[in-house]
Amino acid sequence: MNGWLFAAGCVGLFLLLWAVIERRWRSEAAKLAASRPNLSEAQFLMIVGDIADPDIAQYLWNELVGYWSPATPHPDDDFLTDLSIDDEEPQDWLERFCQQRGYDWRDWPEWEKGRSTTVRSFAAWLSEGRQKAESTTWTS
Repeated sequence: MNGWLFAAGCVGLFLLLWAVIERRWRSEAAKLAASRPNLSEAQFLMIVGDIADPDIAQYLWNELVGYWSPATPHPDDDFLTDLSIDDEEPQDWLERFCQQRGYDWRDWPEWEKGRSTTVRSFAAWLSEGRQKAESTTWTS
């Protein structure tokens, strides 16, 4: 019987912790939404499309919109400071981007120290990396 109580306590603690983190996340996103314009998908794609290929803009919208809700992604959002996103999450975004397109993420240039961690900068970095990856593919 004690094992069941322990298991129920662990599950209850997990659910409580999840609820607290989810509430904090939503609160941060709501503050972000109130602090700047919330772009529509078309507006986001147009702005990011000026710096990166349209498929990169679409990828970032699809990848980020869930993180930002109820706000929407904005090119000037700093993805490491505006929301509590794990520092390793951008690496996951890169790896998923590369996997979907048949690139090797290790061909991407290093993220330069001091480079802005905005969505705009990340889009530009994906474009730079794609150019490097494609030139590597063609010369190999």
